[in-house]
Amino acid sequence: MVARNITSVREQLWVLAHDEDDGLRPRIDVRALGVGLLGATLVDLLLLKRIQIHDGRVYLYGTSALRDVNDPIASGVLYAIANGGGPPLAGVLRGSHAEGRDDTPNPYAGFYDRTLAGLIKAGVVVANRRRLRATRYALDDVRTAQWIRNHFSRRLWQREPDADPARDSLCALAWALGLHSTLLLPFSTGDADLILRDVIAQIPQRVGRRSVLTTVPHIAEGVRHAVGDLATAVF
Repeated sequence: MVARNITSVREQLWVLAHDEDDGLRPRIDVRALGVGLLGATLVDLLLLKRIQIHDGRVYLYGTSALRDVNDPIASGVLYAIANGGGPPLAGVLRGSHAEGRDDTPNPYAGFYDRTLAGLIKAGVVVANRRRLRATRYALDDVRTAQWIRNHFSRRLWQREPDADPARDSLCALAWALGLHSTLLLPFSTGDADLILRDVIAQIPQRVGRRSVLTTVPHIAEGVRHAVGDLATAVF
């Protein structure tokens, strides 16, 4: 089962990172969340077997990697990686909060707003535009958030869950962003942190050593470091 019109780890992460009971207020800084959403897009491309990560660099996976990617946001990242000739993973993630050069748009920036726009277009999020006041957002169906949160929480409960690389990846990204400290969970933040670290450590074994998904933990670590860079970045 998948929440209605939610088609990617990126979209699941966006919903998980917002409080549906408080006008979809972000649970964390939106700049940090933007880094996480970019990391989630890389995960989505790994799940589609369109990229691979070797020695800290991101490459296309196979000769047909650029074909038939229905997600325009993921497709844009894929083309940027192709044009970058194997860019460093750390550089891609830090690109989330970098400025474009020579009037060239930064393909790795703006992931918070781009994901929100996609969710509005899909009918998952409703924008209530108000004259002379900030736009308010709401989920079209609050059960979407409930399903995603329960989907996430069940992984923390289950010691031997069914194989679900997308859910394990969502857990990895939530840990990287510290989202577990903002969610109401039946664990202390410290216990949740230990459980999530264990989930991340299990990913290579669960997906198989030949899978491109063995590098999901590297993406999570990269997101964590890129978010840390925000503390010293100049805007």
